[in-house]
Amino acid sequence: HWHLGPALGYNSANDVLDVRFFCTDSFHSRVVHFKTSNRHIRGVAVSGSQSNRNSPSHWNTGWTALSGHSGYLPAGTTSVSNANAFVAVPFTTTNSSWHIHSTAAYCDSSVPSERSTHQVWVRLPGPTRAPTSAPTSPTTNPTAAPTSPTTSPTTAPTSPTTSPTRTTPASCAEYMYWGHTTSGTYTIRAKAGSGLPDRSVYCDMEEDGGGWMLLY
Repeated sequence: HWHLGPALGYNSANDVLDVRFFCTDSFHSRVVHFKTSNRHIRGVAVSGSQSNRNSPSHWNTGWTALSGHSGYLPAGTTSVSNANAFVAVPFTTTNSSWHIHSTAAYCDSSVPSERSTHQVWVRLPGPTRAPTSAPTSPTTNPTAAPTSPTTSPTTAPTSPTTSPTRTTPASCAEYMYWGHTTSGTYTIRAKAGSGLPDRSVYCDMEEDGGGWMLLY
C-alpha cells in the first residue's frame, strides 16, 4: 500500500474528493463497501498518519453506502485506533473490526481471517467524463451578414509548426475525461513541482461513476 503524499507529492486533504473502503471475508457473507468525504479521512489518505485525531464520528456519520454494502461497519463504529493509517483497526465496534495484517485480517468481524479482501480507493478532484456531444448550432440566423473587410491582410496566418501535446494525466478521473472507461493499470503523473516520478496505478472506472485510484 501507499499514500498520496510520499508517492505523488500531495500535501492536503483538499487534494482528495473522497475515500472508498471495501472488504469481504470468507467467514461471513457481509460486505463493507462505502465512501466518505470526511476531511480527516481524506487527510490520512494523503499523509498516512492519523495524527492522534481519529474519532468514531469520522466514520459513523457522513458516509455513503455503495453497491453490495451490508456490513455493520462503518455505521456501528464505537472506537478507533490512531496507529498505521487505514491498517490497524482505524474503526471498529465491539464485535466487528476493519484490520489488515499479513497473517490475519478482520473484515466486519471479530474473527481473524486469512481469506479476506480489503481495498482502499481515492478519487481526486477533476473531470470524470469526456463531453458526450458537440455544442449545438444556434437556432436563429443573424439578421445581417458581417461586412467584408475593406483591405486584404498583407500575409496569411502561419500554421503552427507543432501539434499541442497532452501531458500524462494526474488521476484516474482525468483519464476518464479523455475517454478511457476501462478499469485497469494506468500511468499518472505526480503533483506539479514535487519532483517525483510518474507512477503506475490501478483505476476503477465503473463503481460510483468511476475515476477511483487504488491505494491498498
